[in-house]
Amino acid sequence: MYPPYFLKGFLDPTLYFCYSGVMKTYTPRLLAKEAGLKKYLGQPCIHGHTGERWVRNNTCVECHKKTKRVKVYAKRGRPRKHELFVGPPKPKRVLFKPSTDIEFWIKRSKTKNRTRAARKELSVEDYKKLIVTHCPLLGIELTYTKFEGSRTPENYATLDKIDPSKGYVQGNVQIVSFRANTLKNSASIEELKLLIANWEKLIL
Repeated sequence: MYPPYFLKGFLDPTLYFCYSGVMKTYTPRLLAKEAGLKKYLGQPCIHGHTGERWVRNNTCVECHKKTKRVKVYAKRGRPRKHELFVGPPKPKRVLFKPSTDIEFWIKRSKTKNRTRAARKELSVEDYKKLIVTHCPLLGIELTYTKFEGSRTPENYATLDKIDPSKGYVQGNVQIVSFRANTLKNSASIEELKLLIANWEKLIL
């Protein structure tokens, strides 16, 4: 039998003992293993925990507890620590699948890169209520077909803000021709009247 201080793990590392004819240095881990213990008192770990370690793999007991807790809850099939909150079912997203020239124009107008965020409040149904055949400002017939090239036709349908200060909201938008939208731009009625009056003075 070993002395009691061997079982506690306190040993001077400079002492050597002969065991089974082989010269060995008895460390606290080796003494605890031969005594059949599962833990022993060693040096503190890098995380500052006490020196209590496992005999089988020399790992810190406190560090092993934390890593083991994560692995237990990560395993499949184990019950959850807390009940999973299940809220009301989310409504199914309705995808808009265009089939006509007007519907394709609505999709192009809603997904326009420069004004996508500004036109977010307008729905497809709001667009369908605005569809007209002729421009309300110039009276020319509108076209909703996608054009080729970089030059926009003058009779191409565009979405316009009636009052530029209110933005693209329901009740403040209309569909006009590209020509009318270019002429109107962001000008107010007073500015357009002043423009026409001064222009008439120069011409007449």
